[in-house]
Amino acid sequence: MDRIGHLIDDHRRLIAAACAALAVLAGLSSLRQAPRTQPVLVARHDLASGHVVTAEDVRVASVPRGAAPDHVLPRGDAVGRRVAGPMRAGEPLTDVRLVRPGALEGYGPGAVYTTIRVDEADATAIGVGDRVDVVGVDPGGETPAEVVARGVEVVTLPGGDAVSARADAVASLGVVTTEAGALALARAGLSSRLSVITSSG
Repeated sequence: MDRIGHLIDDHRRLIAAACAALAVLAGLSSLRQAPRTQPVLVARHDLASGHVVTAEDVRVASVPRGAAPDHVLPRGDAVGRRVAGPMRAGEPLTDVRLVRPGALEGYGPGAVYTTIRVDEADATAIGVGDRVDVVGVDPGGETPAEVVARGVEVVTLPGGDAVSARADAVASLGVVTTEAGALALARAGLSSRLSVITSSG
């Protein structure tokens, strides 16, 4: 009987060891299958173009490693920047989606940020980063249209998705130009209706 008892105990120990080994293998397999993630700063909710980001506008999300875009901003750099074009909730905050008001890093000396009001139809056909020529048009048609500024870069777009049904609807664009260019745009905006055309410069 003692021999039979020893055999039963040995059998039980073998079964227990086998179960433990299977549990370890299952755990290792689960770890291998779990995707590696990284924290990324994203918009907590929809953000309108031109909005200055606050701490309440952002949150940290986990995304699969390698899936995040390049140059995602840390919280400290994102807060205080201006949104360049409408953003959806959950969209990562990168250096090209947010512009630093007043700093205009990368644009060289003499660059200034200004806003212009243009035909809404024009605004829907361009994107952030496009270079455009701004044309002044006399509403009364008494003087010919003229180019007010060439090759200005668009950095913010109108907020919202709705497009007005009015033919004379206007929208605000944020552009980078020189101080002289900004003054010329301001003067033209007082007497002319501004429009934009795509520039190759």
